[in-house]
Amino acid sequence: MHIRIGFFSKELPSNACNGVSVQVHRLANALCRRGHTVVCHSFSPKPESALYEHRHFDTSARNRVIRKFVPALHFRRARAEDFDCIHFHGDDFLCTGTSRRFRTFYGSALDEARHARSISRVLYQGFFYLMEWVSLLKKGTAIGISRATTRCLPLIDHIIPCGVPLDSYSPAGLKTPHPRILFIGDLDSRKRGRLLVKTFGRIVRAHYPSAELAIVGPQHVSGDGIVYLGQISEGKLIEEYRKAWIYCMISSYEGFGVPALEAMACGTALVAARNAGTEEFVVHTHNGMLCSPHTLGDALLQTLGSAETRSNLIAHGLRTVKQFDIDRCAREYEALYCASVNHIQ
Repeated sequence: MHIRIGFFSKELPSNACNGVSVQVHRLANALCRRGHTVVCHSFSPKPESALYEHRHFDTSARNRVIRKFVPALHFRRARAEDFDCIHFHGDDFLCTGTSRRFRTFYGSALDEARHARSISRVLYQGFFYLMEWVSLLKKGTAIGISRATTRCLPLIDHIIPCGVPLDSYSPAGLKTPHPRILFIGDLDSRKRGRLLVKTFGRIVRAHYPSAELAIVGPQHVSGDGIVYLGQISEGKLIEEYRKAWIYCMISSYEGFGVPALEAMACGTALVAARNAGTEEFVVHTHNGMLCSPHTLGDALLQTLGSAETRSNLIAHGLRTVKQFDIDRCAREYEALYCASVNHIQ
């Protein structure tokens, strides 16, 4: 069955490479490869690798507060009759509910509020948690990316996890001759990059003077053994995953933790903080080392110090990630779309 699907996402990875935008792009491409038509409405330019059609919205509002509501106002004008299904990836709280409406929740604003670092951020996320409930109570199908999401939004109908394109994220090449840890994120948010920088300098370098910490993110970092990469292309990121001995995700909260899956797919051992996202698929000492902020240094040293440990983590990680191929995720969404279309007919 060919389905015409309208996607609505505030951002795409062409100018906002974040967890939601990347997943929207990957899912849209996977659905197109399966023979469906996807038209993605966004405020971002069309990515070069997009297989889907694209409709661009203009963000002309200058007031910062008003800009927060611009996506919802634009999405409210969506012509549902142009599509067999409409799929919102956020900001649909002003839209009309319909049986052909789908909404994916990529985590919850309540968890974001719990891990916010400022009162203003807590209040901001608290407001949008209320808007998530407005969306959830509308007619349509609600999808969460994890069991953790359903704890905050218990009326979610289905869980479909995020996915990784395993045709491009795969092991290849050799690891660096010296220990190398990779981190993606900023320093002072829930990503807790500064904690890793301090632990690396104080503990890891003391045991491994040649060790490197490669950082991909928006904030410049310098120091002994630190390699700041800034913002890099997806192809370069895959190379960095493949070279690293360890990918470290020390976030206090992740809606799912896709970079951990990407690292597994590229044959890299994982050290991660225990949080709602990583505990969805990481089993301690099986396919990753789970730790707390206080045990981060020990987890890194244990993993760096044993080639056997890294090999076992990599082998089990490669088996784990097969469950999260983006094509498998697309098939699950496809089944929901087909059921909705058949029900209407």
